[in-house]
Amino acid sequence: MKNEELYGYIKEMENLPEKEVKIYAAVGALIKEGKDVSNLTISEISNRAGIGKGTTYEYFDSKEELIYKALHYFVIDSLKVVLLKMLNEGSFKDKFYSIMDYMWESRLGEDTIQSIMSFVRNLSPALKEAPVKENPEKYDPCTATAFIEMLLKQYLNSGFEEGIFTEEDDSFRKNVLSSQVLLFLFLMKDIREEKRKKEIEDYVYDGMIMLLNSRKK
Repeated sequence: MKNEELYGYIKEMENLPEKEVKIYAAVGALIKEGKDVSNLTISEISNRAGIGKGTTYEYFDSKEELIYKALHYFVIDSLKVVLLKMLNEGSFKDKFYSIMDYMWESRLGEDTIQSIMSFVRNLSPALKEAPVKENPEKYDPCTATAFIEMLLKQYLNSGFEEGIFTEEDDSFRKNVLSSQVLLFLFLMKDIREEKRKKEIEDYVYDGMIMLLNSRKK
C-alpha cells in the first residue's frame, strides 16, 4: 500500500458513523479490561457502547464480523498518530523524537501495546476466516500489521540513505528499533519529570544509532 492510500484509509476511519466508532471503542475497552475476545457477546458490546443490540446489527451481520473489523480499527486507531508522524516530512532523527514526544505526552504505554498483542493473540480460528462480505481483504488483521511493516521499512531505509547508520539487514534494524521503543516505554513509566525527558530521549536515540552501527564491516 502506498503512502497516499494509507493517508486515505486513516481519513476514512476518522469519518465512520459515530455509533460504529462507539461499538469499536467498546470492544477495545473490554479487551483492555482483560476480556477474552472470543467470548464477547453482542449484548455485552452493545451495553458498553451505550446503544441497542438491534442497532449493532444494523452495522454488522454477525459478532464475528464486528470483532474482525474492531480488531483492525483498534490497532490502527491506537497507533495512527505514530503512523502519521512516520509519514510526515522530516529527518530520521526528527521523526524519532517526534514519536517519543507523542508517547510521552499521551502516555502511550505498555498497556496499549499489550492490549493490541492480546487482541491479535486471542482471535479464534473462526475470526481468521474473513467473516466480512464486502472487501474482506481490507479488514484482514494482517493488513494492519502490513501498514506498520511498510512504514517501519520506509523509515529505517531513510536513516540508512541519510548515512546515519550502516546496518543493511531489515530484521536487525527492526529488532533494534523495537527494543529502543520498549526501553523508552520502560524509562518513561518511572520518570515523570519534564526536565528529564530530553535526557531520556537522547539516551534512547543515541543507543539506537550505536546499535545500528555496531556491525560495521
